Amino acid sequence: MRVAEKLTRIDDASRLCSSGILSTPVGPPRHRPTRRKPMTLTHLRLLFAAAVPAALGACGGGLDTAERAGDVRATIRTTSHGVPHVTADDYRGVGFGAGYAFARDAICEIAGRFVTVRAERSRFFPATDLVDYGPSRTTNLDSDFFWQRLLDAELVEHELALPAPLGPTAATRELVQGYVLGYNRYLSDTGVDNLPDPRCRGREWVRPITEQDIWLRAMHWNMWRSSGGMVTQIVAAAPPPASATATSPPAPGARRARRGVSAQPAGRFLDADPIVRFAQGVDPTLGDGAGSNMMAIGADGTDNGRGMLFANPHWYWNGPERWYEIQLTVPGRLNVTGIQTMGVPVIQTGFTDGVAWAGTSSFATRYTPYELTLVPGESTSYLYDGATQRMTPNTVTIQVRQPDGALQPRSHTFWETRFGPMIQSDQFVWNGGTGYAFKDVGATFRWVSQQFELNHAQSVGDISEGGKRYMAIGWRNLQAADANGDVFYGDRTAVPHVTDEMVERCVTGALGRQLLSRSLLVLDGSRSACEWGTDPDAPVPGIMSARRLPELHRRDYVSQSNDTHWLNNANAPLEGYPLIMGAERTQRSLRTRNGLLKIERRLAGTDGRPGRTFTLDTFIDTVMDQRVLSAELWKPQVVRVCESMDPATGVAPACPILEAFDGTETVESRGAVLWRRFVERLGTENSLYTTPFDPDDPVGTPSGLVTTDSRVETALQAAVQDLVGSGMPLDATYRTYQWTDKNGVHIGVPGGSASLGQYTIVSSDAFQPGVGWGHVGDRRTGSSFIMWMQFTPQGPVGRSVMTYSQSPNPDSPYYLDQTVMYQDGAHKPMRYTEFDILADPGVREEGIECAISPVDRSRCQ
Repeated sequence: MRVAEKLTRIDDASRLCSSGILSTPVGPPRHRPTRRKPMTLTHLRLLFAAAVPAALGACGGGLDTAERAGDVRATIRTTSHGVPHVTADDYRGVGFGAGYAFARDAICEIAGRFVTVRAERSRFFPATDLVDYGPSRTTNLDSDFFWQRLLDAELVEHELALPAPLGPTAATRELVQGYVLGYNRYLSDTGVDNLPDPRCRGREWVRPITEQDIWLRAMHWNMWRSSGGMVTQIVAAAPPPASATATSPPAPGARRARRGVSAQPAGRFLDADPIVRFAQGVDPTLGDGAGSNMMAIGADGTDNGRGMLFANPHWYWNGPERWYEIQLTVPGRLNVTGIQTMGVPVIQTGFTDGVAWAGTSSFATRYTPYELTLVPGESTSYLYDGATQRMTPNTVTIQVRQPDGALQPRSHTFWETRFGPMIQSDQFVWNGGTGYAFKDVGATFRWVSQQFELNHAQSVGDISEGGKRYMAIGWRNLQAADANGDVFYGDRTAVPHVTDEMVERCVTGALGRQLLSRSLLVLDGSRSACEWGTDPDAPVPGIMSARRLPELHRRDYVSQSNDTHWLNNANAPLEGYPLIMGAERTQRSLRTRNGLLKIERRLAGTDGRPGRTFTLDTFIDTVMDQRVLSAELWKPQVVRVCESMDPATGVAPACPILEAFDGTETVESRGAVLWRRFVERLGTENSLYTTPFDPDDPVGTPSGLVTTDSRVETALQAAVQDLVGSGMPLDATYRTYQWTDKNGVHIGVPGGSASLGQYTIVSSDAFQPGVGWGHVGDRRTGSSFIMWMQFTPQGPVGRSVMTYSQSPNPDSPYYLDQTVMYQDGAHKPMRYTEFDILADPGVREEGIECAISPVDRSRCQ
């Protein structure tokens, strides 16, 4: 579809809305930017070709409200463990309180992220240093070039100019405006030199923010599994020397990063190239600790016939991607509690009076490389439907601090195509005959309005239907449970409109055919027939509508642990969906199987607990038992192998320890360290199983251990030597050998590796002799915010623990309290009702207010 046709569709949407054909009128945005450059063809290509919203959609979601003039007020009540509960009369007020509370508790974390999205990291930090905490470990210099490209394209300004749901709803705008006011009010009241957190006290990069910063931060989050993870590859793209010739790229996998243990289905390789790995649902910056678990239990599985939900995102323990727990209340309009992404004021995982929801990483691919056939002798021109199209050079300039403190401009040129920017990597080589362009659905912040509408939901139906209006969340599945006992799994994300029929027609190149088995679709860029399609009922062109994406409505349960959509319920596989969504009828990870077995055994009454339904207590006990599935599948056979081995191997002392090992990974589980090291040495390749995978028994297979395989004895002997040879006891526990340190306090960390079949995972350092897996922290990931909740006749009841604690400030009383709780298997109540909040023995209340400056609407007078 041409740009002019897309613009016409926007005009058509406005006419339909104003005529009453669609439900809610759309109009001009309430907060137009004060400066806007004319929209150039380059801007339009970035905006539309990269699937940033630009066409017909539903006309709002019923949340738009008129902006209120005058003062902004909020009340913040902080309960035990540092959780703020913000109440205000309107959305701007509740955003104001949320921004103030967040800045008070975690300003050092997010201030650096705002520097990132402003393309100013090289202004404040060494240009060659790496940007930490994902999604791309690139240099500050490359990060700045990447973000300056987006800033120059004015994507934020143009999206703000679109009517909802293409642009933000009025309610979402008010929330964001209030958040900015609150953040800036705290910074103004306190002063940079007086910040309570010593890590950023007095730092020049801690500055007031604008609404644009929030929208950019939201875009940063949305691009996590697309162009945001390809910064180095996008910046690296440059025309080949004139002498370059058309040569074949290296075979995929030629530089493969092999992990010690893999639970991935056969044929799914973890290639070193991030362009390939992200398409497989693997975040190269996170490894084994990425992802999430979630379970929703329906009426048929609970003791009271109402819904229950478990949420456990596996995510960063430090830095700007930590979660922040908070409750937002506007009486009569909004009451929601849960966790926020730092710097974005909507609740990502949580519950309202009527429904609870959580998210996990979706396997659907968010981008497609396009293989370009270059014009002979012209490396910046390519063929499209037989005609020559020239790439557009796009030069950006940033400021780089020099050793003497002076700033010096640095420039970089991107090469733009009709699909998006050119890319360059080990696999995707720009040579004299071929090049690759990158097309992405993620460069948008529409998801913030989608999520804020979800924050108002009261049923599974609201969750499902509300998402259809936006289809904007960049990379997270949804699961939900409601007070009526209904449960739901669905993909309400933006997915490129690439049908299986298009794959047959358009994956034609040698590289594309080789990467097809790796879930990456490399399309033919020489034909218009291979452009992304459009569904008439999709909110924007280029993406699939909800009817093409998987969803499941049940009354028993749904469960997700970062596998594809195929098996969210052991008895109800989802099949027949487009290849771009991920594989079906393929082997599930040990973690997925562990989660499904927990539920199936509880409902069958075979888990050793009384009854056949979940209470809140049995829900907590079941999901947090720290059972590791590899031990259940293999331990009896391994013990027999151990007992049969030659005494000269030195493994005999390990046999009774393995026999006594209870198959869990708590901080006190003796034998857990030995078992984990054994499986890491052995691996979990399919050839080790006696019973192969059966798609008709995906939870039960593969199983059994080929005890005659020499690798079993070799791995066992090596594991014993790893421990004994470095002075570690064979019955060592995680309290000593997997831990975190907070202010000098040694805290053991339970859980383990997903590759071994652990459900509550943690990403720690690689095993070191004498140290074990050592310190969990720095850039480590794993179980983060853990929530269990149940609907009751009296309302929702929730319990939770933040594994790394609420505050990242080492001087805060909330810096390590919940981490100790997690070590000990404890949790806290989620205080949701007015009665619960006032009953907290340590509740503290403060009122804040703001008269908005007439000169700068992001500041208080």
